[in-house]
Order: sequence, then structure tokens, then C-alpha cells
Amino acid sequence: MTTFSSELSPQVALALAQAEAGPDGLLVVSPEGRMVFRNARFAEIWRFSPSVINSEDDEVALDAAVERVVDPEAFISRVRELYETRAGGRDEVALRDGRVLDRYGAPLFDDAGTYLGYAWYFRDVTAQRRSEEQLRELARTLQASLLPPSHPRIPGMEIATRYRPADTELAVGGDFFDVFRLGPNDWGMAIGDVCGKGAPAAALTALARYSLRAAAVHNFDPADVLRELNTAVLADEAVDERFCSVVFARLELDMCGAWVTISCAGHPRPIVVRRAGWIDVRGMPGMLLGLFDEPDLAVDRVGLGPGDALVFCTDGITEARNADGEMFGEERLPSVLLDCIDGTADQVADRLTEEALAFGGGRTHDDVAVLVLRVPEDATDDPLARLRAATGLPIESLPLPGYPVGDVAVDLRSLRVLPPREARLKLPADLRSAGEARRFLTGLLHSWRMSELADGDIELLTSEVCSNAVRHAHSAFTVIVRFDGTRVRVEVGDGSRVLPQPRESTPDDESGRGLFLVEQLASAWGVVPTVEGKRVWFEVAAPPA
Repeated sequence: MTTFSSELSPQVALALAQAEAGPDGLLVVSPEGRMVFRNARFAEIWRFSPSVINSEDDEVALDAAVERVVDPEAFISRVRELYETRAGGRDEVALRDGRVLDRYGAPLFDDAGTYLGYAWYFRDVTAQRRSEEQLRELARTLQASLLPPSHPRIPGMEIATRYRPADTELAVGGDFFDVFRLGPNDWGMAIGDVCGKGAPAAALTALARYSLRAAAVHNFDPADVLRELNTAVLADEAVDERFCSVVFARLELDMCGAWVTISCAGHPRPIVVRRAGWIDVRGMPGMLLGLFDEPDLAVDRVGLGPGDALVFCTDGITEARNADGEMFGEERLPSVLLDCIDGTADQVADRLTEEALAFGGGRTHDDVAVLVLRVPEDATDDPLARLRAATGLPIESLPLPGYPVGDVAVDLRSLRVLPPREARLKLPADLRSAGEARRFLTGLLHSWRMSELADGDIELLTSEVCSNAVRHAHSAFTVIVRFDGTRVRVEVGDGSRVLPQPRESTPDDESGRGLFLVEQLASAWGVVPTVEGKRVWFEVAAPPA
């Protein structure tokens, strides 16, 4: 060890003396480039010869260091940059002998602000990095064991999956998905999210995945499958009072597409992307599994035609947040899917994950899992050949799906859909779009078993509000229809921030009647500002079930 430079303050000198016994290699370089202090650990870490140390010349030490590092150019350019800017910095340096050094640099100033030199700290972190890499490899292996061993496949269907773990490198994520065959024309599908990270979450993930597979063998009803999983979670002490959210579904191919029966347990509900240009949120929210003996669960059944896609995702997508704290799932998710009407399953999965990642600033703070099923557009070209190829059975012995499903004494076609329901349609700024919106609403009302509302006030009001969006906002607009169990709510969002004002028109006026009619005929109405513009909404009472 050399003597302390007279340029160093007593406080700095004391700190350097204390550092002599520390685990870090320490070097202090004066403004003139002299090595005014170094401890024994510095020479030991860099394995410098006595001639290099005794030279007290920083350039000699840098020349010796350059010969030892993997990337000499990056190493020396970083040193020059920190000397020139007199800024602090931290990075890692890979050595040719396989070791890794943690490097930290800091400028030294006295109380008057005079620059006294630059201090370097080096620590050998090779063993730590090797241990971390082993843990990462273990985490990757464990995570892979919790996902399907190969790319899922359902003959006669397009299928795409995406999985991205959270930014925490060493934690095993709790998101999972699975697709498996149950019979000649029967496939099970699951996507879920387990509370927590690491080994406890992995244990529950494994329990959920394999319990779902076992329960689906003897339970056709997806809600019963989830109830059996709930029982398994409650009975397993190893899960440490953790819980999970899951969607389980069964898919059956039919002549023109497929039928999917869905049950949700506290998980983001799947969304149907219709080739006709609209999206439909399906399933009922349900209760989380692992908390209650008797979870409240329901079943929904949805038909998919050629070009229709069914999108499942975890809350890593829906709850991705931007810098303002807004969640991706509130508005961006349906907006992205409305732009994916013509996309293949892979295109939809890619677009959804890329948009959610970009929305969150390029980072994922939670695991992300996406599962997309899509009926090929050519599914009706030769439906019999498609079914034979998918099932391996002759058509006369093929079990085709029926509707309604379950108790044949109950005609499910006459039953009111369970709330909440939501559907969206995006339309261009064209006066003909008002008619498209009206036809969209009519179809929904019939499918939601509310035919008595069709051709009534709700269609007239929808047409008027959509026409106003075209005439005054001059932008594309989105029609959102919601049913909460007692009310049907229609929302029309456009790109204008100008809030509408109702006014009473005369019989000769050609415009101005829209909001006046809304005010007179709707049970409630209002205007909500949005990021893009505004949303005009109105509600009418749903007819008795």
C-alpha cells in the first residue's frame, strides 16, 4: 500500500484506511493520473504484477487491465468517459479468465468542491453470478414443466399461445395455460393465474394444471371441473392459503366452426373477436378458487364461425399500466381486438402482447399469458373432410355438439343471458354507419333474449347518437352495448372533446333532435370525457326475463 496523498482530506484518508480490510479492491487516482492509494485486494483481484502496482501510474494499470478484459474497447471507453465527466457509474466487467467483476466508480471532492481524484471499487462476483444463472436455469426448467410440453394443437382450428414471465428474473411465475384432448371431438382448455411467485406458487400451479386435467375426464360441465379444483386447493396444506383465478373451457367442433363451453373463476373473461367486425365479452366473472367451500360459478356457451376467434389472457395483459396509472384492459384491450378482426390466431396473439408491453413502457410487472383459438376462414369449404381429419371418425359415428346443452328439458335458447354482458363495434365516420350500428344492436338484443326491445326506442336512440357522432365529431366511433341484469346501456365514443348540448328543435329543423330524443325517451343518459374524446351514453330498462 502506498502512502496517502497530501491532496486527500483527513476524512477521505480515514475512509481509505478502513477500506483496506474490506472485500472490495479499491483504487484512488489523482487528477494527474497517479495511483495515490490502492489496497491489497485491488492487486489481488486484478492479478497485477508488482511492477504495475509500484509504477503508481494509472495508464500502466489500464494497459494491464485491457489485456485481461473480454471487451477492451468498451472497458477503456467507459473509464475515459467517467474521468472526463467526473460522474459516478456502475457496471460489470467480464474477464478473459471467466471471472466477472462488479465495477463502481465515484469522483472525490472536498468541502469546497475541489476535484481530488477518482475512486474505483472492484468486487469479484463470479460465484454469485454463477449461482444466479443456475437459479435462472432452474426457474426456466420449472416454469417449462408447468406449461404444455409442446405447442398446443386442435385439428381444424388455429391456435396460438404466448407466455412472458415478469421482469423478476429468478422467480417462477404463477400464470399457466393448457390445452388437451378429452375425446374424439372434445378438447379441454385452461388459463389461470396463481397468487404469488416462486416455489409456493409453482406448487399451486402444478396442482391446478393436473387437477383440471383429472377433473375434466369425468365432468363435462366446466363449472364442475372448477369446483373440483377448488376442493383440491382447499384440501392441500402445501399451497399455504393461496388462491388462483382460472378459466376452463371445452371445445367441440361442428359443421361450420366450433362450440365452446366456458366457466370463469375470478379470471379476466374471454373475448370473442367476430369476423363480422365486433367483439363480444363472454363468461361470467365467478369467484376465485381456494377461498370458499362453495364458489359461485356459472357456464356460458358460445359458437364460433369461420374467421371468429376466442381470446383468453391473464391479468398481466388486462392490468398492465402506463405512466399515468391507466390499465390496459379498460380501453386499450378492446380497442386492439377491434383492430384484429381479420387477423390470424398468431397475429392476434402477437398484437395483443406487443401492445400491452408497449403500453407498460416496455416492461412487464406481472406474468403474461395469452391463448387464442380461431376457426379458419375456409372451415366451410369441405366441413365433412375437416371433421373426419380432426376426429379420425366417420361422420355417421361422430359425436357432434348440441345446443342447448345440459338438461334437455330446459330450452336454453329461450333463457335470458346472464349478466354482465358486453359487445363492441367500431364504425367509420359515414352516415351509413348509423344503420350498421342499429343492425348490430338488433342482433345483440335477439341473442340476449330481449327481442321485445328490438325496433323500439333503443334502436331509434342508437341511430340518433351515432348520426350525431358522424355529423359533429367527424371521426370513427365505437358502439358499446352492456347489460347489467336490469338495464341495457348503449355508449357511443368518438374522437371529439366537444360536449354535446341538447336543444329543443322545431318541426322544420333537419338536425338537433338527437339529444332531445335521448333526454325524453331514455331512463338515464350522460356524457363522459375520454382520452380520445368523449362517450355519449344512455340506458333503458331491460324487459322482464
